[in-house]
Amino acid sequence: MKKCASREIKIIDTTLREGEQSPGVFFDLRVKKNIISGLAGLGIDEIEIGVACRENGDLNILADYIRMIYPQQFFSLWCRCREADILYGASLRPSCLSLSIPASDLHLEKKLGKNRQWALNRLRRSIQQALAAGVPRVSVGLEDASRADPEYARELALAAEEAGAFRLRLADTVGICTPGSVIRLLEVFDGVKMELGIHCHNDFGMATANTITGLEHGAVWGDATLLGLGERAGNSRLEEVLALLVLQKNRGSYNLKGLPELSRMVAEESGHEISPSCPIIGENIFSCDTGIHLQGLLADPATYEPFNPGLVGASRNLLTGSKAGRRSIVATLARLGLPLPDESGLTRLMRRIRSLAVEQKRSLDDQEIRELATSS
Repeated sequence: MKKCASREIKIIDTTLREGEQSPGVFFDLRVKKNIISGLAGLGIDEIEIGVACRENGDLNILADYIRMIYPQQFFSLWCRCREADILYGASLRPSCLSLSIPASDLHLEKKLGKNRQWALNRLRRSIQQALAAGVPRVSVGLEDASRADPEYARELALAAEEAGAFRLRLADTVGICTPGSVIRLLEVFDGVKMELGIHCHNDFGMATANTITGLEHGAVWGDATLLGLGERAGNSRLEEVLALLVLQKNRGSYNLKGLPELSRMVAEESGHEISPSCPIIGENIFSCDTGIHLQGLLADPATYEPFNPGLVGASRNLLTGSKAGRRSIVATLARLGLPLPDESGLTRLMRRIRSLAVEQKRSLDDQEIRELATSS
């Protein structure tokens, strides 16, 4: 499947469905509404608000909330191919009902005790039921697509297309894909007229890379969750996928400045910490105290920054510590309005700064720099 630079790319956030399946994670109704508001503010193309079943009592409230507060927001429900679930999901009037069917023999036989023909028949009937119930758009997800027989997976896809589905989501359910195998998986569906989507798990740390690869090689839709929340090792990280698309590939018009605040809220509510060095949203990713890097950043921030921190609501923090060089110290003195010593004095000050930073095991603050520079 060839790359297409002009092809539209869209993101599905599934934090409220896949993300809440993380062990120990539960979002109450207030938090779910806040997540929806945050995602709408980012400009996410589709918000998957949960699993269509009557036991999920928040769904009707969330569906009404989106229609009332964000009437232009596309939202969906994940749904098993069961008539009762389909009818319930349709009653909530989502923008899309996303039906899921196992594609691998392992899942069909071991989990459901069913065969391939059963899945084909059930998929056709379920799509017809959803459309007959008034669902405006039906999506089909092939569970465990990365371990399915390619010919059978394509047969499922063609059956879904014929029955009226508009989208096919391919799930790497146990996170075994690499970018290369994602490309090969997408090639199985060459000629299929439905829009393709990719849903990647992170069991081997490849979810974000696999999602981006899928979007580069034919997929229109990429799934992600805030902080990469999800079962086992989680899913593609929304913050990484959005930032790479916008800042490196000039795709999409997502509002990245809202990512840090939304991510911190979800981290607090889910009990998941955000590492200071976490890509895109970590507190320390724009901090630097390495002499040669500081020299480059002072000359031109692009030397050691892939994008302007302000684009994701962050700020640059140039530190003075155990690795500080002469140029960074000179710049710090100028910023503090302190006189520049002669060459020997600058050398002595550099040694004192480095020594104190090593002793304190941290970078020094402005007051400590001032005291060292003005003391005899």
